Amino acid sequence: MAVLTHISSGTDLAALAGTKISSSGGTSGSGSSSGTGSNSAADQAEKLKNQFLNILLTQMQHQNPLDPMDTKEFTGQLAQFSSLEQQISTNTKLDTLASSLKQTAIANSFSYIGQSVELASDTTSLQSGSADWTYALPKEAASVDIKITDTKGVTVYSGSMKNSAGSGDMAAGTYQFSLAGADLPSSLPDGSVLKMSMTAKDSTGAAITPQIHTTVKVDSLQSDSSGTYLQAGGVLFEIADVIKIVNAPTTNSASNSSAT
Repeated sequence: MAVLTHISSGTDLAALAGTKISSSGGTSGSGSSSGTGSNSAADQAEKLKNQFLNILLTQMQHQNPLDPMDTKEFTGQLAQFSSLEQQISTNTKLDTLASSLKQTAIANSFSYIGQSVELASDTTSLQSGSADWTYALPKEAASVDIKITDTKGVTVYSGSMKNSAGSGDMAAGTYQFSLAGADLPSSLPDGSVLKMSMTAKDSTGAAITPQIHTTVKVDSLQSDSSGTYLQAGGVLFEIADVIKIVNAPTTNSASNSSAT
């Protein structure tokens, strides 16, 4: 017996579904986006060509028989027409080249599926029940507080980081932070988009700005008129956003205690 299941409220099957992230660490929001793209350069040039011919023919039809169009001017206009045709040919070839490059980019993107990659972003996705970040402290910190929120801004975790001894300042350096299991709400499904924010201060109370990266596993890709995007759970990103291919982190370098 056939079964019909409502899987989405979207009406465009070609639309991207997910939250775009970039190397700047920002996001472009959740949901779907789509676009039909603009006319090709060749189409636009063809319109200009037709407009030029119409103007030239109009000039010839309405010229004064007793004072016809100057041959030099007519020759110059024909030269412009020839130049325009060459430009149309060039634009057509560029369109073909762009299409070929896009297909190559899509083919290259497939090699990332199944790979764990590092992104310069504070936004990540919950995959296999775990979300992973790496953060770097540029100087010794007396306090480091972490807050993890979902796409609606709801806090799903907050905690204060401690050094390996469980007390005292945290030394300057790089730390891995993984969130999983009992630290997460049971209702949070795989693929959920999560964002890390940090508040760090030194012994004088001055703010420290940590650098935050994330590690995700590429599980699929999507493509539309704007480009090809790798997908990891609920986040979308471009190949240019990938810093390196890495092994997924399995341990925490800093202990933590719940702040709320």
